[in-house]
Amino acid sequence: MPKKAQTGGAALPGAAAEPTVTFAHRPATRLARLAAAFQPPDLPPASRRAFRFHMAFALLEGMALGIIYNVPLMAVKAMGASDRQLQIPIIMTSLGLFSSVFTGIAMSTRRKKPFVLVPGAASAVAALLMAWTTSAGWFLCFAGLVSIFDFAMRPAIPSILRIIYPPHCRSHVAGTLRQYASAVGLGSSLFFAWLLAASGNHVWSMIHLQLMIAGLAGLGAIACFRQLPNHGDGSIEEALPEDHPRGRPFDWQQIAASVAPLRDRRFRRYLAIFFLYCCGNLFYMGIVPAVFARDLGFGYVQATLLIQVVPAVTGFLFGGRLTAWFDRTSIWRSFAVVALLWALDPVVLAIAPYWPVIALARILHGPAMVGSLVLSIDTGVHAFARPGPDTSRYMAVVFMVNGLARFLAPAASALVAGHLSHRMILFCGGCVMLTASALFYHTDSKGTPMESR
Repeated sequence: MPKKAQTGGAALPGAAAEPTVTFAHRPATRLARLAAAFQPPDLPPASRRAFRFHMAFALLEGMALGIIYNVPLMAVKAMGASDRQLQIPIIMTSLGLFSSVFTGIAMSTRRKKPFVLVPGAASAVAALLMAWTTSAGWFLCFAGLVSIFDFAMRPAIPSILRIIYPPHCRSHVAGTLRQYASAVGLGSSLFFAWLLAASGNHVWSMIHLQLMIAGLAGLGAIACFRQLPNHGDGSIEEALPEDHPRGRPFDWQQIAASVAPLRDRRFRRYLAIFFLYCCGNLFYMGIVPAVFARDLGFGYVQATLLIQVVPAVTGFLFGGRLTAWFDRTSIWRSFAVVALLWALDPVVLAIAPYWPVIALARILHGPAMVGSLVLSIDTGVHAFARPGPDTSRYMAVVFMVNGLARFLAPAASALVAGHLSHRMILFCGGCVMLTASALFYHTDSKGTPMESR
């Protein structure tokens, strides 16, 4: 009688060839699948080396932003900032977004890295200057400058991703970077909020120290970004600057080319829905610190836990899988899911502001935050713009629309702040975002990949 093969070992001579099942492999497979959600895709050598510096940039920037995220709470708790003053950084950000129209025109025919290095260094310097401000108004104005410079460098990011990384995995790469940056931002935000709570009468000295750390971390991030290659495994058309006359950063030919995205019918529809999505988000975003600090009576650590930490944890756990899916579906379906998850946060929080419900709302916010950053900043325009100068031009238009929303929506929120409750503002903003989600999904017909790259 032939002997059976032993499980996990080789068959004996003359044994019947039978399939074996090794249950020890199943946990390994599950672990491998779980680990894949926290790993970048397989990359060629040049991209792999660039990814290391890119990750260092993201982690240092995440640490700095973890401190900056606590700035509204610093302003509310230590300086008594009003609801209207809390709108200052959001409104000022629109200036940086409007200026991206001009930087988009200028960078479309030039190398992209200087358009990240210069505003990135300026943002770090603004954080250092903010450390020595004691007035709530000026404090939030310097925070607005940090946001202005931060957004000013973002139009170059989609082009740099196209230059360095292969086309089939750019959203996955961007999502992994955002994923780990959110984890570092989580630790940074919670740790430095704990230091603020523990500082007692020395809170001003602690605020100064933390903002100095944020500025130095920002400078370190820029030093890492400088190491990224000018040419990678991505688009050659994107990497090579076009010839243009010296001393003439803007001419009529470039200005005419910069409005070409507005002749794209699909892109115009995308901009209209994206504008609605941004308005819903920004209508309520400025009052979130006041909701947790005043309405719910939370301290530094509790408010930071729910405003920053819980979304960062869920963004880290689920953001990688979500953004990897973006590479396999359309921009419309991707944004429909992101807008739905984000909209449920303010709607649920407005309807039932109780601990379990609040936690659920912030859990949904995490992956939506990672997905929104990837689509709106990193890879969304790849679905419309051809490789080359068009990437920067399309991105400039996106930031112009975002800047318009960032100017109008917080201004409208400030106007109604004395007439509507915080819960009603949350509910209205969430309903607008639900409408945007439905419009994104309705526009999609085939669910095809984000771009033909």
